[in-house]
Amino acid sequence: MKLFVLVLIAILIAAFGVGYFSYNQKMDLDADLDAEKVKYLIQLEHFEDTITRLESKLLSNKIDTISALQLATNTVELRIKNNLVLDTINMSLAKKLNDYKVMRRSLGPLGAQFHRGKEAIREERETLKKLRNDIENSAGEPAKYKDYLNFEKGKLEKISILIADYITQKTKTMNTFNSLHAELNKFSLSLLSKKE
Repeated sequence: MKLFVLVLIAILIAAFGVGYFSYNQKMDLDADLDAEKVKYLIQLEHFEDTITRLESKLLSNKIDTISALQLATNTVELRIKNNLVLDTINMSLAKKLNDYKVMRRSLGPLGAQFHRGKEAIREERETLKKLRNDIENSAGEPAKYKDYLNFEKGKLEKISILIADYITQKTKTMNTFNSLHAELNKFSLSLLSKKE
């Protein structure tokens, strides 16, 4: 809605000129500055929409149970480590155990990466809010608004890469967990019953 209003204002300024609005609304605005200001506000609106989409994407890929997954995987791994005695090497089992261990070790960093993404989004949203306030009130250094917007665009791209990487790693980790956990848990429990 804000974007629509800003675009409408830009179209009206382009069509009638700022003088029309100055006269009718008793505003003393410079046409070039207003057009730039509207352009910057439209770009900010786009950035705010982007950060909202990125946040939604990140939150929809949250792993709610990282600590539970870590506990479950540690338990399975310890059961196998403490109860498995092999007289020959089973390459298939060794590969599964190695993949499982790599997956277990990635759970902690995955949780940290999620929180880094969440914090980056929070900080960027706050920065965009301050920049919007500066532009709307012509505060700060108006000559540098374009540079500030380009800098924020770069930050948004970095946040997008961080979130895409998190989702890729999360998918890989969860695929490994889903494909191996039930089998290795069952195997680890069978080792306990053999020992008794």
